[in-house]
Amino acid sequence: MTAREAGREKTGYGAVWTVAGLDDALRTRTPRIGLWLDTTRLTVGETVEAIPAGRERARVV
Repeated sequence: MTAREAGREKTGYGAVWTVAGLDDALRTRTPRIGLWLDTTRLTVGETVEAIPAGRERARVV
């Protein structure tokens, strides 16, 4: 993530959030509600297939 962010003209991070800090907060402090997909190693097609395949995990009651 850090390398990808470094190659962008505009950043989504700054003084408050670093790439690592935001990643840590999302992974450790965000409730796992709904469907969470780590698409880091997935192709676009694999990601599209994973969404309906995870529909039961996506259901929020």
